[in-house]
Amino acid sequence: MLRTLIVSTSFAIMALSAQASPEAEALIAGTATQISNTQTGAGPLTEALDIQAIARFTLGKHSRRLTEDEQARFTAAFEKFLVGTLENQKNKLKNAKVDVIGSVDRNEKDSVVETRVTQKGEDPTTVRWRVMERNGEWRVVDVEVLGLWLAIEQRAQIAAILDKPRATIDDAIAALSS
Repeated sequence: MLRTLIVSTSFAIMALSAQASPEAEALIAGTATQISNTQTGAGPLTEALDIQAIARFTLGKHSRRLTEDEQARFTAAFEKFLVGTLENQKNKLKNAKVDVIGSVDRNEKDSVVETRVTQKGEDPTTVRWRVMERNGEWRVVDVEVLGLWLAIEQRAQIAAILDKPRATIDDAIAALSS
C-alpha cells in the first residue's frame, strides 16, 4: 500500500514537472541554442537576460545609497562583464548538445529550468537557469553551473568590496573590469 502511494505520488510529481513553465523552458531552449551557435553574437544572449534586475540584485543593500548615475554606471559595467563572461563560456558550449530536462516553478512568475549540456567526449554538465516573468516577458536572472549561482557569487564579491571603509562604486566597477 505504502509502495503504491509512493509510486503514484512520484508519477504525479513527474507529470507536474513536465508541464511546469513552458514559457520559461522555451526561453532557455532558445537561449541555449543561441549560446552554442558560434555564429551568433551577444544580441540574443543580452535579450534573454534581465541585466537591470541582475545588477540591482548584485548591488544588494548598497543599491539604496547609490545615485541613479552611479547605478547606471554600475549596470553598464556589469552588463559588459556579464556578457563578456558568458561570451567566454560560449566556446565551451560550441557544438554541445543542450537539452531542457525539466523545471520547477517557485511561483507563477519564477522558475528554475534545468538543462543538461553534453559535449563530445565529456561527461554531461547540469546547468540551471533561474527565470522570472515581468511585464509578460520571461528573462534569465541567474545561472548555476557546478553548484555556483553567478549572480549570488557576484553579489558576495561586490558586497566584499563595498563593505570596506571608504569604498565607492568606482571600486566595484574597477573590479568588474579586471
